Amino acid sequence: MKHFLTAPLLGLSLTGCATIGGGKTLKINTAPPGALVTLEGGAECETPCMIKLDKPHRATIAKAGFVSLDVLLSPSRRSVTVPLELAAASTDVDAEALPEID
Repeated sequence: MKHFLTAPLLGLSLTGCATIGGGKTLKINTAPPGALVTLEGGAECETPCMIKLDKPHRATIAKAGFVSLDVLLSPSRRSVTVPLELAAASTDVDAEALPEID
């Protein structure tokens, strides 16, 4: 399940750097760290990371075991911290697929 987060959400902490155009540097952090930030156009970095933006860009932030987020990153911010939500375990059980227990 993806959630869409809209906000001038832009400030991250970095272990890498991506550039889209020129412009201002945005530091991106996630809680917890280690999420993959994929910008439209294909640039990627792993949080914490820094990106240079010349205009707002859409990005997906994903980490195994957490809900993926679609965000709008804006060069008007210097840094942003994005809290990640744990993905809920599935409660759906297919009774047909369960083995019989004697």
